Amino acid sequence: MAVSGYSSATSALPGSSISFYLSTDSPGITSLTVERIGTTTVSSTLSTTLFTRSLPATNPWEGFGWPVSVTFNIPSNWPPGLYRLAYSGQDVLTFVIRPATQAAVSKVLLQISFLTPTAYNAAGGKSLYDYNSGGAGTRASKVSFNRSGGTPASNGPESILIRWLETEGIPIEYCSSVDLHSISTLLTNYDCLIIAGHDEYWTRAMRDQTEQFIANGGNVIVLSGNTCYRAVRLEQGNRMVVFYKYAGNDPNLNAYDTTVAWAEPPLNRPQNSFLGSGFADGAYGGTATAYTLRFPGHWVFNGVSSATTTTAFMTYEVDAAAYVEEVEGYPRVTGDQNTPLTTTVLASADLRSWTGKPGRATMSIFSHNGTVFNAGTTDWLSVLGSDSVVTTITRNVFSRLKQRITWDWENIGSANGCTALTALNGKIFMATTLNRLLQRYPIGADVAWRDIAQANNVIAMAALGDTLYCVTTDNQLWWYPASAVGQYWTSIGTGPTGGTKALAATGGMLYAVDSVGALWRTPATRTTASWTAMTAFVQDATVNAMSAYGDILFASTTDNRLLRTNSDYISESTAWVYIHHCDYSAGLAVVESVLFVATTLNVLWKIDLYGLRQP
Repeated sequence: MAVSGYSSATSALPGSSISFYLSTDSPGITSLTVERIGTTTVSSTLSTTLFTRSLPATNPWEGFGWPVSVTFNIPSNWPPGLYRLAYSGQDVLTFVIRPATQAAVSKVLLQISFLTPTAYNAAGGKSLYDYNSGGAGTRASKVSFNRSGGTPASNGPESILIRWLETEGIPIEYCSSVDLHSISTLLTNYDCLIIAGHDEYWTRAMRDQTEQFIANGGNVIVLSGNTCYRAVRLEQGNRMVVFYKYAGNDPNLNAYDTTVAWAEPPLNRPQNSFLGSGFADGAYGGTATAYTLRFPGHWVFNGVSSATTTTAFMTYEVDAAAYVEEVEGYPRVTGDQNTPLTTTVLASADLRSWTGKPGRATMSIFSHNGTVFNAGTTDWLSVLGSDSVVTTITRNVFSRLKQRITWDWENIGSANGCTALTALNGKIFMATTLNRLLQRYPIGADVAWRDIAQANNVIAMAALGDTLYCVTTDNQLWWYPASAVGQYWTSIGTGPTGGTKALAATGGMLYAVDSVGALWRTPATRTTASWTAMTAFVQDATVNAMSAYGDILFASTTDNRLLRTNSDYISESTAWVYIHHCDYSAGLAVVESVLFVATTLNVLWKIDLYGLRQP
């Protein structure tokens, strides 16, 4: 005897009800069980008469239309979780019970994907894929939740994670992907969102809410791959998944709602921009491969002594950020597919020999106010608990990211003998006490500086366009072609009258602070400077370094303060505003939204300006 069916919703609240639409090949009175998946077990038995139900004659994959077999009233004291309806120990379907009050038990939320299982589900004869729909060109463009089969398995990757988290004593709450789509305030009270299993299909509302969650300081832990690869719409009360795959086939002409891969036109929203990696540079189907760990000193690898994961476990689908191997021996993202330049490739695997789709895999981390850790492989959870390296990394990630991170400086390596710092075109440049100009990339880990030129007696630097600028101890102003190596600096006059202590550049202008703390500016050109004092701006003689983020100046001081101009653009600003501490600064630089400081203690620190709310 077999029982199949579907539920009225992907999730429900304690104290509410959920209906089941069932069919059997052996009609009669049937005993069913509703039970929670995990170490916290609650269950209830249902007895109902089941019948053999037929499928609609037309497009059954768009919904079976069966009558309700039984309605289950969920006890009000049942805990949040992933639940299954089972017959004789076998899954019939699964569903989520959400918390009655969001974040009452935990500020960590696990999203259970129902969109991806539904996309692959061929019940009724078709799925969103040709391979199980009858052959080339036979796939459906619409598939319904109102079919048997399309729910996560009770022994699948999400369930592995649930049991592991409960064993680790890490409480979480639950939602379905439909909840993330339909409840616009779902993430408001949470600190961390977990994406697990195989979560390939996302709606625009899901993605928009998750991106805003990160921008507001929420962390995301991705323990999967092929994540958010395809964009879908939901119709018919969020019970129909719509995916035309090719833009020309989609009758909806709104570009932002076109159902294609997220990275493709007309959407042009690669998932790398908010997850740090994507399937465009990823891979599919090949020989089992291990990750090679790239930055063993990173906090993610605390307690790990191996150079690779314990097992070669990746065989299915992986995501990656495009990266190059620097001559100093570390990976550096290129920024392709909108990957943030400050992304750190924690681990990598070369999968260009895979036959399904050649590519690479990257485990990564970056911050845009909130922090995103991305394991980058659908196979991650299959070895959680058995692969000691994967298990330790997962434990470290949850320890750090299950709560919001306090806004503060993070040590990312060395910066020996800094006299001035600046950044241009995704690179950080440092002048040193040894009169050398060094360069490194804005990776959130300790990497080697590259010696590229002389920098004699430099005390301040700035950069704009394709040019580096510096002021030397004798108050001379110089320029240098940023793309060149081993060239000489060219003099273009002097700094402001009375000496220069700090330099920055933005909006076509150079800004300088003189010896008494007055702010000056001049056009940023390779010709003789003509400085103008900004007399309305209050002097601060403690300023010793500057940088710019958009049309805001940031400054450090000799008494360990971090300052910013007090308006949204410099010309309207009248004074510095204190926003944080900045100890022992020797130079400041900004790449994307990240502010770097090199200190007199020979350390390089970073802090994320993306979510800055001061003043």
